[in-house]
Amino acid sequence: MQPTIITDKFELYNADCFKVMADLPSNYVDLVVADPPYNIGVVTAGKRNEWDKIDNYIQWSADWLEECHRILKPNGVLYMWHNDILQISDILQQIKVREIPLALQSFCIWDKGDTYRTISWKNRDPMSETSLRSWFNVCEFCLHFFNMPDKGAGNDALWGKTGLERINSDPESYKSIKEWYKSELQRLGITEDDILLKYQQETGKSGAMLRHYFHDSQFEIPVQEVWDAVYKPLGFRREYEDLRREYEDLRREYEDLRREYEDLRNFHRCDENHKNVWSVPPLPSNNRLHTCEKPVPILERLLQVSSPAGGVILDPFMGSGSTGIAAMNTGRRFIGIEKDRRYFSGASERLFQHMQE
Repeated sequence: MQPTIITDKFELYNADCFKVMADLPSNYVDLVVADPPYNIGVVTAGKRNEWDKIDNYIQWSADWLEECHRILKPNGVLYMWHNDILQISDILQQIKVREIPLALQSFCIWDKGDTYRTISWKNRDPMSETSLRSWFNVCEFCLHFFNMPDKGAGNDALWGKTGLERINSDPESYKSIKEWYKSELQRLGITEDDILLKYQQETGKSGAMLRHYFHDSQFEIPVQEVWDAVYKPLGFRREYEDLRREYEDLRREYEDLRREYEDLRNFHRCDENHKNVWSVPPLPSNNRLHTCEKPVPILERLLQVSSPAGGVILDPFMGSGSTGIAAMNTGRRFIGIEKDRRYFSGASERLFQHMQE
């Protein structure tokens, strides 16, 4: 599908998101920031919005999430806004049942603070009657997902590991040291049980670290104190400094591979005050282009933490275009989709104006 509007900074589609996403290539997008209809009957100016009532909503949600998985790069990230806990629970269950390869990483909270409505509830007469039968909601939720390999892709167990963890768990890594260690066990006629007993006697510890020393599982070499207290008395005939130099030489050889592995991880860069509660006041209702408009500073933060500079950002429910503003502000390319013609027109005008500022 051809974009309705295209510039060097963004492409915008006035269409149903499923039709547009079907034409996007697989493994194309770095980050999806989705603010879908919540299916709670949002009211604007006393009138219920038709766009916020969707038949088979949970199925519909799983459908667009599955399509986002296809479009996302293997190390891509997805954020989904919502505010209805029961529907969130149903959506997560549907992801599990359908085995959609998206892994929930964080459950984030946008704390809107004391807006006019919350102040009115806070100062209510405690003896007055009300139909409210739950705590008054002063927040919205943002679910943070990592894209995962498709089932059976061959690297299911490795997708979440750091580059260093991958190298240190690879049987081919540090192979010369591992083979030397095995040959020493054979020469000395001892077993790892003998090493464990000596380790426990000398250190008073359980010996859990021994499963890593000279092994494929998170490979390490002992520190010198352990080497001198345990391995040398048992007859291992190698100076520790010689062992350490070989280890360091091999580690340097693996550095390029470590970086390559690291690039395969889902993008995440910690920022200041890195926590899952974001206290940012909402825009005044008379200053919003959309009833559900999100603050640009929060969106800028999501983009900077969860996508590389110059990355491609997709918002399948563009609304007022705030994600596009955040993308331009942070040097990312934006793809925005909005079905409602009125919102699309307002978002497009806003993005063009911001591009010229």
